[in-house]
Amino acid sequence: MKRILPSIVLSMSFGMVCLELAGCKHTPPPPTEQDAIGVWKNTHKNLHTQELVRLTKTNGQMEEVNGVKVYTLYYQAQVKDIVKLGNRGPGTVETYTSNYPFQWTEKGWMGPDNQVYPEQ
Repeated sequence: MKRILPSIVLSMSFGMVCLELAGCKHTPPPPTEQDAIGVWKNTHKNLHTQELVRLTKTNGQMEEVNGVKVYTLYYQAQVKDIVKLGNRGPGTVETYTSNYPFQWTEKGWMGPDNQVYPEQ
């Protein structure tokens, strides 16, 4: 009996450590539409030629590259020209589709604007 009790305590301790370590490895929730809007605003803040009317997430894909979680957020954006751009006058609204790649860091998702968007 005296030998069994230390074995049980040791097994329980080992199990708790394993659970603790496994708990750190989780699949983070993907970046949100709000994160993509933040990226758009950060990458266009010095241009002063267009304003974002609407940005809608259309799809997303999570993968792991060289041990790092990467999430590609696909979106559709509507932007309004606020100055004349080529043949388009001010007020012209355009719709386009594109994507933003996000990379998981210990503080959250880092967007292509090098800003970290914390886990929601």
